[in-house]
Amino acid sequence: MAVALDEFRRRAAGDLPGDFADLERWEHRIQRDMLLGLAMGVVAGALAAVSVRFAPAQVSAAADPYLVVAVVILAGRLSLGFGWALVNCTLTAFGALISRIVCVAVIGGQSPLDGGVADSLNRLLFLMVLSGVLASLTRLSDMWGDVAAGGLAVLFLVDDVDGYLNLLKGAVLPVWQWAAGAALVLGLACALCLRPTLPSRLRASGVAFGLVVVYTLTAAF
Repeated sequence: MAVALDEFRRRAAGDLPGDFADLERWEHRIQRDMLLGLAMGVVAGALAAVSVRFAPAQVSAAADPYLVVAVVILAGRLSLGFGWALVNCTLTAFGALISRIVCVAVIGGQSPLDGGVADSLNRLLFLMVLSGVLASLTRLSDMWGDVAAGGLAVLFLVDDVDGYLNLLKGAVLPVWQWAAGAALVLGLACALCLRPTLPSRLRASGVAFGLVVVYTLTAAF
């Protein structure tokens, strides 16, 4: 068991550099990934804020927060290993948050730090960072990569489950279909596009389906 865990940690950290030249390339790529993640977060947060303020409700429902989450997933997928994925995804998430606050101050709208919105901010930031870390683990070539891809898909699909259950309870959600569509597309993309082979995609889809069923039964009853 200890050997298996050590092997998992080693491969999750990425291929270690073999000499000083490799180490220098690693350092440059890490710096680039950190700056790229922060920049992508700033741009995504600004676009999300602009869509909420000026775009139709259908567009803003699909873009906020799924555009930012998609960018965090990209940052995690491009990172060199688990630890750097955690750092890059945190930078991306906070870059999006800061740009969102600045845009709200400039163009108006509801700040993510206001009232009831702030209550769910910590949960959203946690889920964004978690999604980026899972995206990094999807680079593993064994079953752990399949589990990570399936778990990543579940983070989106449970939003559809929650919305549908609320509709059954009589809640009025006028643009829910647009948000649900965005979540469904991203969930399927995580299970299917982040795995290299058909068997691994089927396994990731099976993990996602099983977890969604368990969540649905737990939430409904």
